[in-house]
Amino acid sequence: MPTVKKADVVTFLSDYGLEDEFVGVCHGVILRVAPHLRVVDLHHNILRQDIRHGAVVLLQSINYLPESVHLAVVDPGVGSGRRAVALQTGRGETFVGPDNGLLIPAAVASGGIKRAFEVSDRRFLLTPVSRTFQGRDVFAPAAAHIAAGVDPAEMGPPISPDDLVQLEIPQAWVHDDHLHAEVLQVDRFGNLQMNLALEQLEQVAISGGDRLEVRLEGHRLTVPFADTFADVAAGEYVLIKDSYNYVSLAVNKGDAAARLRARSGSTAIVGPLPRG
Repeated sequence: MPTVKKADVVTFLSDYGLEDEFVGVCHGVILRVAPHLRVVDLHHNILRQDIRHGAVVLLQSINYLPESVHLAVVDPGVGSGRRAVALQTGRGETFVGPDNGLLIPAAVASGGIKRAFEVSDRRFLLTPVSRTFQGRDVFAPAAAHIAAGVDPAEMGPPISPDDLVQLEIPQAWVHDDHLHAEVLQVDRFGNLQMNLALEQLEQVAISGGDRLEVRLEGHRLTVPFADTFADVAAGEYVLIKDSYNYVSLAVNKGDAAARLRARSGSTAIVGPLPRG
């Protein structure tokens, strides 16, 4: 069974943005419970109410974060019957957030979910609990108490990991000599990260230096698969292996998403150039 120990850090991901006071207020709640904590703001510009985007960012970041309590709030079901949960993993990480699939991919990647509990004990919440801002009243104080050494089992009744709301991040798939992929996320530079891992390109005998056909949002592009953005001239498209071992479509010193009118969820077909 995972051990319970104090943490020095709470990481925090949300779709709150930075235009309002929501993030700062959650910081304040955490520090009122446990003034010793440092809060690492992982990301607060998750697409509004986009659970999958939050799950992708949390999953891709988890191996670079300290062992800690991870607070994540992307919660379109706030105030409804959805549960608040605390998940403890085989690697000793604890995830706190809504039971809507947001936490699942990162928790599975952190050694699997060993224990899960509903966050409902009012000793560890602010009261009254708002129906619209449970990041402040439920998730932030619960994360802080757990980081201060409270066993997640004290938060509320146990939940079977099998009963948690699941979320799967889709994978690209091979058909003949090309791959059907999907844009996972768009970064602030307009680069389109696809759910296409490097080893999947190798399944269809594509390697670095090849020129590929990319069909996306009605466009048919011929794009080199290169090592870095600067391997093509400014303004030209390029496919690269990104820092998370996925394939991204970019424009050197430009914005691929804006040029192609692409977004998270856009579908793409990637393969060798047509013969002839």
